[in-house]
Amino acid sequence: MPKNQPNPYVLLGLLAIIWGSSFILMKEGLKFYSSYQVAAMRISFSGLALIPFVKWKNLNIKRNDFKFFFVSGFLGSAIPAFLFPLAQTRISSSLAGAINGLTPLFALIVGITFLGVRFSKLKALGVVLGLSGAVFLIIGDSIQFEFSHVFMAIIATLCYGINVNIIKQKLDHYPPLLVAALPLAIISVAGFIILGYLGLSVSTSNIQSIYSFGATILLAIVGTSISLIMFNKLIQQTNTVFATSVTYLIPIVALFWGLFDHEQILANHLIGLLFILGAIWIIRKDK
Repeated sequence: MPKNQPNPYVLLGLLAIIWGSSFILMKEGLKFYSSYQVAAMRISFSGLALIPFVKWKNLNIKRNDFKFFFVSGFLGSAIPAFLFPLAQTRISSSLAGAINGLTPLFALIVGITFLGVRFSKLKALGVVLGLSGAVFLIIGDSIQFEFSHVFMAIIATLCYGINVNIIKQKLDHYPPLLVAALPLAIISVAGFIILGYLGLSVSTSNIQSIYSFGATILLAIVGTSISLIMFNKLIQQTNTVFATSVTYLIPIVALFWGLFDHEQILANHLIGLLFILGAIWIIRKDK
């Protein structure tokens, strides 16, 4: 490994901690702000934070590709940014993090359905295991009250899965930093408009207000902007297979934070998580 290059395993571990902690940060933000305010703050400030890292004057983007950057911004960031906090008004952060583990499965299903990805027996087994894991995640004593919110989190992961295919098929020839920064810059405009309509207040006399504001800004800048730069660096140093193996670790970190925050972790949640991790391992094993 060249000198002055960060260790890829260190980057992988840091990304798992950052992205796995995003769900507990959303929970903290929701203690003072509405789910819409948390989402609007996240997409606004994450887009703003990446602007200085791009040489905007030297961009060379094909005219027909702008629509893919636009769609990527909304499917990969904006829509999930609103769906996950809204879901977490009724489900735990640990469950939301576990559901996030479905993303690679949705990416595969979309690729098979629309892009002609080869559907082997091993991939079929992975999909069945993953969907079985999703069933285990959503069953429980209070399912009749939470299913709609669980469904929101599942739709958010579906958006991630579609976005992965858009990036791979339509934006793969652009620098990773640009693929991250331009969609975020686009949706940040919408974020600031929504934030202007909803309003944003921070009360220095209310300690919870300060904590919630700090958690949401941390979610935007570290959990979205900086982590994307780290992820792009990891891809450049290694390969996409190694870099996206962070998916194995994110739900585990989210469950850890849930336990730390005294959330109820049911046996079916752990079983579902194991099924999903097993499904991801099987799908990745089939090159």
